[in-house]
Amino acid sequence: MGLRFNGWGCRSLAGSLVLVLLAACATLPNSTVQPLQSPNDDYAYRYLTLDNEMQVLLISDPDAPKAAASLDVLVGSGDNPPGRAGLAHFLEHMLFLGTDKYPDAAEYEAFVTEHGGSRNAYTSFEHTNYFFDIQAAHLPGALDRFAQFFIAPRFDEQYVGREMNAVEAEFQMGLKSDSRRGLDVLQETMNPAHPFSQFTVGSLETLADRPGAGIRDDLLAFYERHYSADMMSLVVFGAETLDELEALVAPMFEEVPNRDVEPEPISEPLFAPEELPLLLTVKPLATSRQLEVVFPIADYRSDYAANPLAYLGNLVGHEGAGSLLSRLKEEGLAEGLGAGSGLAWRGGALFNVGITLTEKGVEHYERVLQLLFTYLDMLREEGPQQWLYSEQSQLAELGFRFREQSNPVNYVAALSNGMHYYKPEDILRGSSLMSNYDEQMLAQLVRDLVPENALVTLSDSSVQTDRVSGHYEVPYGKTQVTDQQIARWTKPVEGAGLTLPQPNAFIAEDVSLVPLQEELLSDPILALSEARQSVWFGQDPEFRIPRGATYINFRSPQVGQQPDQTAAAALYAALLKDAANEFTYPAQLAGLNFDVYKHAQGLSLRVSGYTDKQQVLLGQLLEVVQNPQFSPQRFANIRADIIRTLENIDSTRPTSQVMDDLREALLHGQWGEQELVLALDTMTLADIEAYADDFWASATAETMIYGNYMPDAVAVTADLIRKILPTGEAPVMPPLKVTRLQAGEALQYPVTLSHDDSVVGWYLQARDNSWKDRAATALTGQIIKSGFFQQLRTEQQLGYVVTSFSWPQLEIPGLMLLIQSPNASAVDVVTAIDEFMAGVEASLDEEQFRRHRAALVGEIVRPHKNLWERAEFYWQSLAKKQYEFDSRQQLAATVRDLTLEQWRDYYRQVFVEQRHSLQVIAPGRFGVVPEGYGETVQDAASIRNSQDFYRID
Repeated sequence: MGLRFNGWGCRSLAGSLVLVLLAACATLPNSTVQPLQSPNDDYAYRYLTLDNEMQVLLISDPDAPKAAASLDVLVGSGDNPPGRAGLAHFLEHMLFLGTDKYPDAAEYEAFVTEHGGSRNAYTSFEHTNYFFDIQAAHLPGALDRFAQFFIAPRFDEQYVGREMNAVEAEFQMGLKSDSRRGLDVLQETMNPAHPFSQFTVGSLETLADRPGAGIRDDLLAFYERHYSADMMSLVVFGAETLDELEALVAPMFEEVPNRDVEPEPISEPLFAPEELPLLLTVKPLATSRQLEVVFPIADYRSDYAANPLAYLGNLVGHEGAGSLLSRLKEEGLAEGLGAGSGLAWRGGALFNVGITLTEKGVEHYERVLQLLFTYLDMLREEGPQQWLYSEQSQLAELGFRFREQSNPVNYVAALSNGMHYYKPEDILRGSSLMSNYDEQMLAQLVRDLVPENALVTLSDSSVQTDRVSGHYEVPYGKTQVTDQQIARWTKPVEGAGLTLPQPNAFIAEDVSLVPLQEELLSDPILALSEARQSVWFGQDPEFRIPRGATYINFRSPQVGQQPDQTAAAALYAALLKDAANEFTYPAQLAGLNFDVYKHAQGLSLRVSGYTDKQQVLLGQLLEVVQNPQFSPQRFANIRADIIRTLENIDSTRPTSQVMDDLREALLHGQWGEQELVLALDTMTLADIEAYADDFWASATAETMIYGNYMPDAVAVTADLIRKILPTGEAPVMPPLKVTRLQAGEALQYPVTLSHDDSVVGWYLQARDNSWKDRAATALTGQIIKSGFFQQLRTEQQLGYVVTSFSWPQLEIPGLMLLIQSPNASAVDVVTAIDEFMAGVEASLDEEQFRRHRAALVGEIVRPHKNLWERAEFYWQSLAKKQYEFDSRQQLAATVRDLTLEQWRDYYRQVFVEQRHSLQVIAPGRFGVVPEGYGETVQDAASIRNSQDFYRID
C-alpha cells in the first residue's frame, strides 16, 4: 500500500507512451464496442457496463496459472476535503480490514496468500487502485472477498488508531526521501486554492479526531461521497471463459452502489497568475544536483490519439547526435536529461524537463537554461515535423503489433486506471496510439514552453535558501525571475549544433519469423565451444515474435578480488555505456535494448529486441569495446557521479541500507561504499585504460543467443566476439563464496544510520544447500509471509515496513525477516519476531500446509509469460552451470514431497532451536540493541573473514 505521484521524465518513446495510463477523465457511456487487440495477443476480451454503470473488462486465458483483478476508483489525494490531508490514503489502508460478510481483518490477506497470491493498493492524486493476484482456481473466493470492500466495508473502530499509526509510519519513513521532500516544496509553491496543493500522505496530526469531526465519521463520509460504481473501473483476468467470468463478476459487483458522482472540474490554475516565472532553490539531503523546469500546459489526455506530449518529450529528451543532452555533456554541464508529462488534472497539466547536473552545471545553471531555451526556439522555428511524428507512430504500431504478455496483476492495474480515459475500443492500445498528426496542436504545445511560463527548480547543497517547508522541513528559496534573467536565458547560442534527430536507421524493417528447426526447439544447445568462448543457441517455438536476446558474459579474474578491481570494473562499464550512448539511443527508441554492467565475475553485455538490426548494433558496440575513445572530461564526470551515488547510500531507505550490509557480510567480493569511494578517489583515466588491458587479456566469453534467429547467428556473433578476446587457454576463475553460518551460531552486527527509526534485518540461513534445504526454506517463506505481516504490522503496529521472505544468496537458501519501526526499539522488534517464530509451527494445520505447499509449487513451475522471462531463466541457469535447465522441476518435486511433519522438524531445528543467525541492527533514536542474540561484530569484513564459506564454482 502506498502513494503514487503522477510525475516523471520520459527518456524514450516507450516511456512517453506510458504516461497516458495514469490518466483520468469522464465516465464512458454504455457500449457494445469491444477493445481492439494486438495480432500477437491470444487473450479473449469482453468490455461491458454493469447496471450500476461500473465499467468492466474481462480477460480470459484458459492456460493462466494465476488470476488477477484490479478496481480503480476515480478519486485520490486531490479530493481530500479541506483540513483532512491524507484522508484518501487513509481510506485505502482501512478498506482491507474487514467487511460485513468477512469481518475478520486478516481474512482477505490470509486467503490470498495461502493460495499463492499477493495484494496491494496505491493512492495517487486522482486515483485509488486496488489489485490482487491468486492461483487461477481460487479466483471466485478472492473476488467475492474483494467485491465486499466496495459494498459493505466495516471500517472497525479498533483498527482506526492502528492504521493511523501505519500512515504516520509511512510519513516518517518518507522524511528522508528527496522525491517526497521535493513534492512538499512544489505543493507549497502551488496555488493554495488548487486541490493538488494539499499534503497527500497524511499523519497522526492531520488524521486526528477534532471537536465535531471524528476521523472515522469523516472517513465514512468520504467513502459514501466518492466510492460510487459510476466512478469505478474493474478488470478481471482469469482462466474461465468470458461467459463464465461475466456470470461470476456481474452479480458480485452490481451490488456496489451507484451514487451518481460527477467529478468536479478544477477551474483554479495550478500556479497563481502572478507567480510565474519563478525560481526555486532546494537543499536536498542526498548529494544531488538537479535542474527541473516545469511548464503549465493544457490537459491533452483526451487527445490520446494525437499524443502530443509523447512527440515533444521524445525530441526534448533525445540523447543522440545534435540533441540538447549531447551538447550539455560536451560542455561538461550535465549527466542526464528526461522530458515528458508530469502532473495532470481535470483542467491542465505540466510538461517537465529534468536535468542531472555536474558541479560545473550547478555553477553555470543559467547556461544550461540558455541551451534549453535555444533548443526550444529551434523546435519552434523548425515547426512540427510530420516525418518525425510518423516515425514515432510506426514504432508505436510495431510495439502494439508485437505486444507481449506481462505480469497479470500489473496488466490489470494499468488497464483499470486507463479505462477512465480511453474509449472502449482503445482500452488495450491507448498507450500505443499516435495516429492523429495535429500540426496546430503540436505547435501550440511548443509555444507554451517559454521562460515566462516556467517554474525553475535548482536542487543542490550549495544553494541559498530563506524558508523551510511545512511537512518535510525542506530548506528552500523562492524568488521571482527578473526580466534580466529571462534575457540571459533566452540569448541565442550561436553554433550550438542543436538539431532535429536524424531518421532512425535502427527501425526494424524485416519482422518475419525464421523457420524453426526441430533440433533447436527445446532448450538451448552448446553450439560452439572454444578455449576462450562458448555460444549457446536456441530458437523460440512458443512466443513467435521477431525479437531475440543476445547475452554475453565476459568473465575475468580481474573482477571482485579487491575493492579497487570492483571499482575499476564498475567505472569501466559506465564509460563504455556512455561512449556508446549517442548511437545506441536511437536503437533503444526503435525497440533494440542494450546494457553493459559489472557482475561478480566480470562484465555482461546484453542486446535484445527486434532481431532485424541486432547484429549491426552488436558490431558497433564491440567496436567501442575494441577501440574506446574516453574523453578526460567524461571520465571525470562519470567517476564523480559514481562516487556521489555511493556517498548517497546514507539517504536511501534504511531497510535498503540494512539489506546492503547483509549482502556485504554474506557475499565475498562485495565491498562497502567507503572502500569503493576510497579506490575511486585516486583512480585516473590511465588506470582505467590499464585495467581494461588486463581485463581483456584474461577474459573469456559465454554467449547465449535465443529467440528469432537462424543458426548462422552463432558464427557471425562468435566472429565479432573473437576480435576482442585473446588466444590461448582460459585462466582459472576464482570461485564465488558465500559466508556459511554454523548451526546454533548467532552474530549481531550493529550499524548506525542517519534515521530515527529502528531497523532489524534478521537473516536465518538454511542448514545446507541441498534441494531439501532449498525446498524447506522456500516453503517456510511462503507459510510465514501472511501471519508475519498481519501480526506484527496490522495487530502490533510495529511499523510500515514489515515483511518476511525467502532470500537465497547465490542459491544458498535463507530467510529474511525485516522490520523498520518508528515507535518500537530494536529490542522490542526482535522480541516480537522471536515470539512470532516460536508460534508458527503450532498455528499451522494440515489443510493450511497443503494450501501453502500447492501455492509454492504453482509459483515455482509457473509458465514463462514472455520471451524475456524464458531467456532470463536460461541465462541464469547457464551462469549457475545448470546445463540440464531442470532446476525448477527439481525444486518443485522436492517441495511436493515434503510432509507437514518433515517441514515441522526442519523448521523447529533450523529456524527456532539451532539457528544459523545473523542480525543487522540499526538502533535509531532508541539507542538500544537486543542482548542475548549472539556475538557482536563490528563490520561485514570481519564476518566474512572469520566464517567458513560455501564455494560456488
